[in-house]
Amino acid sequence: MEKEKLPKDIISIAWILVLGALPPMLDTTIVNIAVNDLTKMFSANFAVAQWVVTGYTLALGIAVPFSGWMMKKYDGKKMFMGALGLFLVSSLLCGIAWDMPSLIVFRVLQGFASGLMIPTLTTLIVQIAGNDNLGRVMSIVGIPIVFAPIIGPVIGGLILQYLSWHWLFFVNLPIGCIALLMMQWKLP
Repeated sequence: MEKEKLPKDIISIAWILVLGALPPMLDTTIVNIAVNDLTKMFSANFAVAQWVVTGYTLALGIAVPFSGWMMKKYDGKKMFMGALGLFLVSSLLCGIAWDMPSLIVFRVLQGFASGLMIPTLTTLIVQIAGNDNLGRVMSIVGIPIVFAPIIGPVIGGLILQYLSWHWLFFVNLPIGCIALLMMQWKLP
């Protein structure tokens, strides 16, 4: 029995959602390689600087349960775009952080936004794909989502080698802005 091809509109929407989810996925690991550099830049001890990573991860975990409630209260598209917008604003704030406490606070905000996006992404994919196409769409979405945290430290290392630490966060802005524009235009 020959399977039907996935409709192009479903594939394009899935890729737009993945594009929006890439910055938070990268940020789960991109900063890990920079903890020592951030310690030196902000004249902080390692235990305090480690909160840049830990705060993000904790906030991400705390936000996940809120996403289900927010999906019921608000439209999925608005929620995903709002969380991505919050993520981008907090990325900008992280990039212009003036000391270690401000960077930690902005990373917590960034992690919270990321925690809202990840389950919302899955819910939107399920809604868009439907039962018949779900497996095939999830396989398209799953590869970049799994690959992004793996490549995060490599990208972080390249940024630290050739640019300033600020770009660990500014790198999210063009990708996220393009994703927001495409979501506004294409997402049902």
